[in-house]
Amino acid sequence: MIKNVILGLYFWILMVLTLIAYGPYLAIRKISEPLTKKYLLFLSRQWAKHIIWIAGVKVVVQGIENIPSSNRVAFVTNHQGYFDIPILISTIPKLLGFIAKAELGKVPIVNIWMKAIGCIFIERKKASESLNKTRARIEQAQQGEPVVLFPEGTRSKGPRLGRFKTGSLQILLSTDLMIVPVSVSGSYHLLEEKNKLKRGTVHVTFHPPIHGNEVTEKNAKDVIHQLRKTIQDGLVV
Repeated sequence: MIKNVILGLYFWILMVLTLIAYGPYLAIRKISEPLTKKYLLFLSRQWAKHIIWIAGVKVVVQGIENIPSSNRVAFVTNHQGYFDIPILISTIPKLLGFIAKAELGKVPIVNIWMKAIGCIFIERKKASESLNKTRARIEQAQQGEPVVLFPEGTRSKGPRLGRFKTGSLQILLSTDLMIVPVSVSGSYHLLEEKNKLKRGTVHVTFHPPIHGNEVTEKNAKDVIHQLRKTIQDGLVV
């Protein structure tokens, strides 16, 4: 419990310190969009790596060669715990936007950076509005702003892969984006398993991408099933 409190305090001190970098971000944003993205990519990855290091997390990565060079890409991954987000930011060499729950959009400082990197916030109980926001964010991915989808919709808090909510996946499969299945295994051990922070190893596997333009209305259901199976098979028990 003490370790949780100390890391929590450290996290908020770190977040307050990031405000020093927010002024330069606003200035760069007026000058150059490519430079802004490089600046945000550097900041987000350094933040993520630092959080992982201070928490004592070792990340083992496989299949990094399966990440396309193109930024017209979506990453579809399981969601075991809170640490998944810094883990993915630290391992994927792209500026990532997440589709996050609305509550995160109300967290001070965290929300301004999430908005800056291209995250959107959805209300789980407002299905139609959530799908519209998701569709708009996927369209941004088609313009070269990578996105991460958690089709389970929430943390599993354990090793089992939850049921996929297929609405966002059906939108995704109707595009010509490259879709990379990702298996994140073991992150629930870090916090969710016993509701206290502990060190550990997390395995991240990037699987060969699916080409959205090869998916048809007829085989979309089979592709979603295969997508889930691919992620499931990549989990380390």
